[in-house]
Amino acid sequence: MSRAAPPSRLIAVLLLGLTLAVVPSVAQAADTTVNVDLSAAGKAPNFAGSGFLYGLNQDGSGPADSLLQPLHPTLFRGGGARIAGHGWIGDGYAAGSGYQVRLNSAVAQARRVTAAPINATYHLLVSDVWGADTEQPANTVYPCDNGDCNNWRTFVNRLATDVRASGARVQYDIWNEPDGTGFWPRGVNSAQYYQMWDTAVNEIRRVDPAAVIVGPSYSGYNHGWLDAWVIRTKADGTLPNVLNWHFGNDPLADSADAAAILSAHGVAALPLTIDEYLFSQQQQPGYLAWFLSRLAASNVSAAAHAIWSDCCVAGTLDSVLWNNQPTGQWWTYRAYAQMTGNLVSATGSGPIAVAASIDRNAGRAVALLGNQTGQTGTTTVAFRGVPSWLVTNGRAHVTVARIANQSPLTGPAIVSSADVTVTGGTLNVAVPMTSGSDAYTVTLGTPLDGGTTGGPTIVDANSPDFTYGANWGVTTGVPDMFNGTANWSQVAGATATFRFTGTQVALHAVRDVDQGRMTVAIDGGTAVTVDNYAAARNASGVVWTSPTLAAGPHTLTIVNTGQRNPSSTGTNIALDRADVTAAAVSSFDGTDARFAYGSGWGVTTGVPDMFNGTANWSFTTGSTATLTFTGTRVALHAVRDVDQQIMALSLDGGAESLVDNYAAARNASGVVWTSPALSAGSHTLRVRVTGTKNAASSGFNVAIDSADVTP
Repeated sequence: MSRAAPPSRLIAVLLLGLTLAVVPSVAQAADTTVNVDLSAAGKAPNFAGSGFLYGLNQDGSGPADSLLQPLHPTLFRGGGARIAGHGWIGDGYAAGSGYQVRLNSAVAQARRVTAAPINATYHLLVSDVWGADTEQPANTVYPCDNGDCNNWRTFVNRLATDVRASGARVQYDIWNEPDGTGFWPRGVNSAQYYQMWDTAVNEIRRVDPAAVIVGPSYSGYNHGWLDAWVIRTKADGTLPNVLNWHFGNDPLADSADAAAILSAHGVAALPLTIDEYLFSQQQQPGYLAWFLSRLAASNVSAAAHAIWSDCCVAGTLDSVLWNNQPTGQWWTYRAYAQMTGNLVSATGSGPIAVAASIDRNAGRAVALLGNQTGQTGTTTVAFRGVPSWLVTNGRAHVTVARIANQSPLTGPAIVSSADVTVTGGTLNVAVPMTSGSDAYTVTLGTPLDGGTTGGPTIVDANSPDFTYGANWGVTTGVPDMFNGTANWSQVAGATATFRFTGTQVALHAVRDVDQGRMTVAIDGGTAVTVDNYAAARNASGVVWTSPTLAAGPHTLTIVNTGQRNPSSTGTNIALDRADVTAAAVSSFDGTDARFAYGSGWGVTTGVPDMFNGTANWSFTTGSTATLTFTGTRVALHAVRDVDQQIMALSLDGGAESLVDNYAAARNASGVVWTSPALSAGSHTLRVRVTGTKNAASSGFNVAIDSADVTP
């Protein structure tokens, strides 16, 4: 759940946001070598890191299975936090509508994710159903205040009874972060805390002797707290079935320490879970892959991606999805889920972690590379023990892919794909880590699915393709930027141009607390304003993506407006790089014969900011349109504006995905939804007018602009 970063982390983030001109020069890190021994096969992957805190929508129906199943999720965690009504507290410490709506949400979510085909575990946050979600009033009476646990016992009894009657399979996570945070202000490991804990454990087990209890859910790994807690709960007879904590510095070291604590006190080994991980500034593919790699080497059984925005029923998998589309984090989880067969011995180096697997049935070995500090440079993956079944005529096929820190992201970019000589079972693969916030995979044999053949061309903002007018500077040695360089300006009117040949461009720039607003324009067209302010630094994310363009040369113009978001402390603009796509994408407007419209649709021509000037629109609830196409991916363009509603999209008769087309500023031709990679062949995309809208929208229109189809 969203919470403030510890002061030391917050200071570090703010320091990174200072004017880039004063960043000291830091040399690019020396080349790194990591080792993978494919002959040392070990345990089967448990996909421990594929968990999500409040990743589903309120009734558990979203996101669609097509976005969940490829990630092989193993853990979900929820309890109705922030749903109106404030739970048991809001009902006057009784079971009323506030309690019921939170219970209903948790039960619905648990039913979906614990059943086939997902078959995950669901941790029910008891304290969230009670109402301790940081929005409880200042005069809240906490469990066992003044030694009185009666109302708390009544609540726990009612909750356990209702859950058991529902048939939902949950594990009870009794209290979220009981260590002086906004969730529990009565003191870490205090006498009152143990009264609350013991009461809950005993009551749940009285109602349901087979119940699984999870705890203590500290906000960070703390040896002293956990040691004292194990001693006390063992003495009280209230040890949980699952031992857990949140965050921590290294899951491998923390889990080893937790196991040692249990052993030291004569407690049999317990399953270990990390129910929240990744601070907001760590939520990018590079760091995520680092954490997943460390989890793979640990004895942690499950871990859940933390949520720092869109809490708590947005259905975005904690911002792993963007507008129902995969992001770089999603594709990192996807690569992690494809590490099947057996894990093998893999040893990282410095800030670079590696996890690897080998699967003869899948015909491949996979190494996932993560980055803890944003280091750039070349990392060599030294494979040993390469089996004969991966080698043909002395060579193995090797694919290196980059998973960009981008939202949305249509797929990993192929950095290289070639047959490489294997000598004595050894093979060295060089991986150019051009951005420290990206993740990388190296595959021997059958490539992972989801890669974009050829990938986008990555162009450093310091390359000759970028030209800068007056009032621009350059800073080198910036560790979290592409090739360590930043081209920046703080002056209104300062202009940069980027000339490229392709069909689309994605611009990467710094987002931070001191960044201003810029405009971008393609080929002298209408300028679009981009606000680069962000509360947490992201030095290399995509800040703007062009529409699909005609194949050929184009010019992107970037201008510093001299203006800023009211929350920003400065007007700096800092360019990182650009990704240029040259894929042969077919684009056609909504009047093309491939679109078919049912009743309730109209068409308007002469709309200057839409593809070929046409808009196909409907206000009629239930009206449908279908697009039949042949290809491997489709992107739908539609109007986003102040009067647009929510539409539902389904592919080939599958589950619907909801797309909210409301926006405070008009974008008549942007991509609102992109499909996952599809099998080559014919497909049908269905658009349904739902008759529902964002509360901020003034109307119920849906207006289709165009579609892009990738062969």
